Amino acid sequence: MTGTSFKEATFNEAAKYIENLRTVGPVKTGAHCKNKWAMLKQIYNTIELYQSHKSGCHWDNERGANIEGPTAEAVWEEYVSRKPNFPMKSFKNSGWPYYSKMEEIL
Repeated sequence: MTGTSFKEATFNEAAKYIENLRTVGPVKTGAHCKNKWAMLKQIYNTIELYQSHKSGCHWDNERGANIEGPTAEAVWEEYVSRKPNFPMKSFKNSGWPYYSKMEEIL
């Protein structure tokens, strides 16, 4: 697991940069960017934990956990029902397009 973070100035600069890309929604602040970064790290760390601690479980960036069949479904549902594993829920049969980019950063 990684704890990489950035200084407040970096989040503030990121907010300025993405302002030019915004088409809807509120103006983003450094705090918004910091919260989004924390969420992305949580997802990344949860996937890393799943890969390292779930022996025999599948993961790839295209199909995610690739859960097939009633036995795998039951194990999956029990796994994601625990609070720390909940971010994995959306990756049952689809990968996370940001995984490789997060790997580069972290």
